[in-house]
Formats: sequence, C-alpha cells, structure tokens
Amino acid sequence: MPTVGWVRLEEITQMTCGIISVHTNALLMYLIIAKSPPKLGSYKWLMLYTSSFEFFYAFVNLFAGPSVHTYGSAFIVFQDMRNFLFSHQVAQFLVCLYCSCFGFSMAVFGGHFIYRYGAIDTVFREKYLAGAKQVLLYVFPFFYGILWGIICWVYYGETPERTEYLRDTMLENYRLNISDCAYISAHFWPFDEHRNVYPDSDSFLGIAIMWGILGSSAISVIYFGLACYRWLTKKLGEMESVSESMKSLQKQLFNALLIQSAIPLFLMYLPAGMVFIFPMLNTELNLKYPFIGLTIAVYPAIDPLPTMIIIRSYRRGCWELFRAITCRKNPRIDVHHSNLPSTTAAGTPKADNISSYLTN
Repeated sequence: MPTVGWVRLEEITQMTCGIISVHTNALLMYLIIAKSPPKLGSYKWLMLYTSSFEFFYAFVNLFAGPSVHTYGSAFIVFQDMRNFLFSHQVAQFLVCLYCSCFGFSMAVFGGHFIYRYGAIDTVFREKYLAGAKQVLLYVFPFFYGILWGIICWVYYGETPERTEYLRDTMLENYRLNISDCAYISAHFWPFDEHRNVYPDSDSFLGIAIMWGILGSSAISVIYFGLACYRWLTKKLGEMESVSESMKSLQKQLFNALLIQSAIPLFLMYLPAGMVFIFPMLNTELNLKYPFIGLTIAVYPAIDPLPTMIIIRSYRRGCWELFRAITCRKNPRIDVHHSNLPSTTAAGTPKADNISSYLTN
C-alpha cells in the first residue's frame, strides 16, 4: 500500500474513531453520574473530568485529524489543506490544539494512579491529597497541555528552512505540496551554509520539555501503579476493618486502571517516543506504513471501554440501558430457586455471604 493510500485509511480511521469516541465517552459520563457506587467517593469526579476531556478530544479528532511523519532528523505533524474547510491559520491552531490534547492526556494518566494510591494509603492522602491539594490533580493536566501547545506554537512553527527540508519527502510520500498543508515540525540537525549539520536549539529545548512531561507521567504511572499493586496484594487481605465490598471495588478500579494504562502505553507513549527519539539521533525511521497518527486516533475511542466493562455497577448500567433501549423487561426471579445468599434462622444473610451479595 503506498503511503498516500495509508493516509486515506488514516483519515477514515480518525473520522470513524472520532464518532465512536463521542458515543463511548458520552455513555461513560452518564454511567459515572448516574451509576457510580457510593464508595467511589470523589474519584468519580476525576473520572468524569477525564471522560469530559476525551469527549472534547474526540471532537478535535473529527475537525482536525493531522498526520505524523518523520524524515531524517525531523518530524512533522501536518493537516492537508486541500479539502479543509478553514483557513491556514485556523488549521495550524487546530494542529497545535491536537498536540496540546496529547500533552494533557499524558498528565491525566499519572493523576489517576496518584489518586488511586492516595485512596488506599491514608498517610499519603492526608499529606498530599487532603482538601484543596486534590485540585492539583485537575490543574496539572491543563498546565501540561497548555505548555505542550505553546511549545508547538512557539518552537515548532513553520519556517522557510523546515519547509524546504520537508518539501521533497512530502511530495514523494503523500503527493502533497507542503504549501498545501499547515504543520508543526522539529528539525534537530539542520544544515548551515557550508552543508555542515548543527543542533537546532529551538527543537532541542522544546523536546527537552516534552520529555519532561512524558517522563513525569511515566514515572507516576510506574511508581504509583507498583505501590497500588503491592498494597492490594499484601495488605488488603490483612485489614479486617475494610469491608469486602470496598476491597472488591478497589480491585475493580485497579484492574480497570491497569488496562487503561496498557492502552496509552502502546497507543501513545511508544509511538510518541519513536517520533522523538529517531529524529533526535538523525536516524531515518523509514516506516512503510506510518501508523503513529492512526494509533493516536484509536486511543480515545477504546479508552472508556475497560472502565465500563470491569466495574460492575457500570457494566450493569450498560445492560440496563440496553434493555431500556430495546424495550426488554427485566426477567422475573423465582424466589424458590434464586441464588440469594443463605440466611440464618432470623432471616438475615450470613456474614460470609454478605460481601458477595453486595458486589455481585
């Protein structure tokens, strides 16, 4: 498949995934608001915050689904203007907004793991997440996203040197004149007038800040993810004061978070790392099928699914909504053959069965 055909597939994927993402994130927002278990506490607001962002991200994907390309010591994120409805300036702003959303998403991953660890470690919660301190989990993603967008606008804007360097590769791979696209680009090792390469300070300064954002997010996910895992496997079973329903909910949330961290690892972190590392090393990535833009488009469409599937109350909410839409009635329960927990002589459920009754 020629690259231009792959770009067409990428455009179709971005449009399709954008539509799917709007619906899946809207459904998850409804479930969070209407079906969250009481023990979820204030974490539901962080989940709602993330879902609202991904809902917005889906619309950005629909209006501006840029492609990503690497060539030599440069990478470019570009929007084909030939069939674009808006002006060149608007297209360039949307490309930067698209990249800004990417930076936002990097920060919000780490925030979820920090909150989950705080939910199970009282000392950490009281020290770092008590009261107004919790607002930082909502502020930092905005700060990271805005910072990422500013880097793209200030350091990676269009320049005559970058335009000339990328002109031939755009024609060869996309049959696209670079004057017909809006783009942001970093060129790490440009040529001087004597054809000697030199490091471009703007490109390296911008990428250093981006690596800081990626690194802090990855460190938060790894450190707090491992801390949650150790706590759940070693301490949760020993704490008799914690109800079985709370233990079950914590495990469900953590399992959902593990899957949600694997999704961005393969669809966001690794593709971004490839885009950054190879041009910095002045090494041609030479991908026949440039999948990076495609994987980033898929991410917001499938990211809500683990939460809706793993957490029981949300899974039930989906089933109830499906039954309501299809006008199906709930099945009648035969009390003589139901699987209700066994009871004592007084008619009270036995203690060892209460937890399964609450969480099943």
